Amino acid sequence: MKVFELLDLINEICPLEDAFEDDKVGLLIGSGQNTISGIVVVHDLDNSALQHCKEHNINTVISYHPATYKKFDDLNEDLMFSKLSLDFYKENINVISIHTAQDVCKDGNGDTLSKIFNLTNVGIFGKTTAEKGVGRIGTINKHNANSLNALIEATLSTKIIRTNSYFQKQEDIQTIAFVPGSGTQFLNEVLGKVDVFITGDASHHHFLLSDENNMGFVQLNHISTEKPGMQSFVNKLNKILDLDIKYLYNEYYE
Repeated sequence: MKVFELLDLINEICPLEDAFEDDKVGLLIGSGQNTISGIVVVHDLDNSALQHCKEHNINTVISYHPATYKKFDDLNEDLMFSKLSLDFYKENINVISIHTAQDVCKDGNGDTLSKIFNLTNVGIFGKTTAEKGVGRIGTINKHNANSLNALIEATLSTKIIRTNSYFQKQEDIQTIAFVPGSGTQFLNEVLGKVDVFITGDASHHHFLLSDENNMGFVQLNHISTEKPGMQSFVNKLNKILDLDIKYLYNEYYE
């Protein structure tokens, strides 16, 4: 199989054109004409993923997060590969990123969160197109702060990092909103519309703003809300290709 043929299959699962306009998705390193010797799906391009490729004769990586870059304002190219990304390039490893295309697609990261938390009356926010977006908002069975805390940790196999003060007082939680990974840029879209907002990478300001608007805010580790949808992606790809492609991620960041 050629890399461009794999890209066609990926586009059937999560159309790359639906990603955010400034997102780096698609083939980032390598050539569409390269012949694939092996495939692995990774959450991030890290050194363990590189070593896995070298040890198992794998020359094609599908990464959820894009390759890392450094910015150089004094060069014609405003973005350059980081050292680790260059290592993949030097090893002739093709790198494809799916990132927010996977967040917004049918049965992607957003939809998977809706399903595993049994949300009803589901809506979409943080839109990339008229019909697709990264966030999910909906109704959940009634919880208080403690029971929702336990449900989140058990369902996502993670630990809550921190919450705002208002969340600890909540006794009647019936509506929640999720954004996989980091979603604080969409906070204003749910303020006053849900009981609790759940995402990663929050700052003190986000907690204070949520307190002010009588909304709970739960911060998780970044990849905890992305992993379930990524596993679904791998399962689909394995079914299409009749393979047993591995999905690698750093457990420290769960």
